[in-house]
Amino acid sequence: MIQITNTSPESHRQSAGEIYYEAFRRKLQPLVGKPAETRETLAAGFNLELAIGALADGELLGLAGLQSAAGIFSRVRMSDCSKQLGSLRGLYAWAVLNLFGAGAQCPPGHLRIAAIAVAEKARGKGLGSRLLETVFDKAHREGFKAVRLEVVDTNPRAKKLYESLGFGVVETHAYPITSGWLGFSKDYVMVKTL
Repeated sequence: MIQITNTSPESHRQSAGEIYYEAFRRKLQPLVGKPAETRETLAAGFNLELAIGALADGELLGLAGLQSAAGIFSRVRMSDCSKQLGSLRGLYAWAVLNLFGAGAQCPPGHLRIAAIAVAEKARGKGLGSRLLETVFDKAHREGFKAVRLEVVDTNPRAKKLYESLGFGVVETHAYPITSGWLGFSKDYVMVKTL
């Protein structure tokens, strides 16, 4: 039985890093390399108080990391990057990982889904939709007027899911030089008004 919790337990920090890395591997691997060290660095920077977790029999299967005026789910520290990846690669990774984690805007009154990730073995079973519904419930309870997120152009399945849940595109950002490097050339900022 799947249990959705408003915070992800501290005991699942490493699992959260693995799930997040696997979900965003295509973006992260070309930039940072060193998968094991990158997972450790990511996990160390998670604020699990700003995550909704999906658990089955005590195992973390998915999470939604959030951003609002209260803070952001992922803020990677330079010291963790240097420790795991070395000085030069650590500096580069710190800049890149914080760009992905904190680069997007979160206007007042909006709850931003900074990341949503489901373990590979649990995909296709509606877990992502359940996490999204829990985010909507939280946003409504806490008085937010909208939920926002970003999705890349090479993930049309996710974009279609978000549209079916009431999200609409409000901005498009083009990154023409990243298509061969990161595997996407633009992202869509999507908002669902509550």
